[in-house]
Amino acid sequence: MERDKELGEEIKQLLHRIRELDEQYGVPSSKDDRQGETTSGSAVLHEIPTKRASKARKPYQHHDYPGIARKVETILEEAAEPLTLTELYGELQKRQGVEWPNLYIIIQKALKHSEKVKIEKEGRKLVFSIR
Repeated sequence: MERDKELGEEIKQLLHRIRELDEQYGVPSSKDDRQGETTSGSAVLHEIPTKRASKARKPYQHHDYPGIARKVETILEEAAEPLTLTELYGELQKRQGVEWPNLYIIIQKALKHSEKVKIEKEGRKLVFSIR
């Protein structure tokens, strides 16, 4: 509690010094400063949420992983040949209109629900096929 009071006094002194320097160099001060009021806590709190609002998190998207696994199985059965991750995602986009930020993670989680799909690695590419 004592430390909070000391910090509050230091802040008031700094604000007073800033006002003096502003007046000395002719920088116009705000209406609150001219009246001799310090910046209120509520004014500072209003500035912080506006900064956070510009960096809003994306809303959580629920994915139906078993459903995605069934769709992948269907696509692979119809293709009758192994598909790379980008080819598989392109086909999912055509059929379902999906738009995923990280398709690798979503496909991996979905394929945990499927025993038919086999994942192999050819060089740096993942290749998906039906067992």
